[in-house]
Parts: sequence; C-alpha cells; structure tokens
Amino acid sequence: MASAATSELIFFIATLIISASVVGVLGGAQTFHITSSIQESSRNTAGAIGTSFEIINQPDMIPYDNGYVFYIKNTGSTQFYFTNTTVSVVLNGTLLTGSEVTFSSPQRVPGARPGGGGDNGPPEPIPPGYYTLSVTLSTGNSQELEFEV
Repeated sequence: MASAATSELIFFIATLIISASVVGVLGGAQTFHITSSIQESSRNTAGAIGTSFEIINQPDMIPYDNGYVFYIKNTGSTQFYFTNTTVSVVLNGTLLTGSEVTFSSPQRVPGARPGGGGDNGPPEPIPPGYYTLSVTLSTGNSQELEFEV
C-alpha cells in the first residue's frame, strides 16, 4: 500500500513540474510578445509626436505668387521631408499630385527642420469660394485648413 501512495505522489509531483514548465514557457512567450508590441507602439507614437506640424496661413488671406501658397511649420522635434512622396495634399477631397502641387523650403533642403517650415500649394488659380486643404505626412499626422479665395 505504501508503494502505491509513493508512486501516486511521484506522478503528482511530476505533473506539477511539467505544468509549471508549460506555464513558464507560454507565459514568457506572451510577455515577450506584449513587450514587443508596446515597444513598437511607443516608437510609432514618438515618431508621430516628433513630426507634428501646423498650417499657419490666415484662412481669409491666402497669398498668391505663381500659385497659392500655404505655409507649413514644423512644430515637432525631428525633420520631415517635404516632397510629393512624403506629403499628401488634398484640396476639397481631390488629391493633388505631381505638377499640381509644389513644395519648397526656405533652408533650400528637401525637408522642414524643427522650428522651420516650408510652403506648398496648387499652382493653378482656383475659382472663388470656400475650400478645405488637408496636408498629411507619411507618419500619418494630418492638419486641415478651411479657407476662402
């Protein structure tokens, strides 16, 4: 009888050890997965915060100099590139691409440095009326300006 109790105790202890090992392995894998997700999310958030910007035009006075000019100021902590491939410009729901929009920077570099800026705008005159301009960076940051021509 004592031998039956001893063998049952050994099986019970072995089951506990195996169960604890499985829980440890699976728990460690899930912890690693959650940690990786949090790190990736924080990098994306830091990138989005670092590339914030503002459209600084007055909505009732849009300058025209061989095209309408919309001024963008980099209010973030990192430089972002200011080209047709990194910035999307939408005017009243229509995406402006290629020669429909031009980008320039006062620093004569293809990007807007922190605290610096640039300008963009459709080169063709648009009829009088109310418009919405939406500028979106490749990081997903977006700003809108409602204005009147």
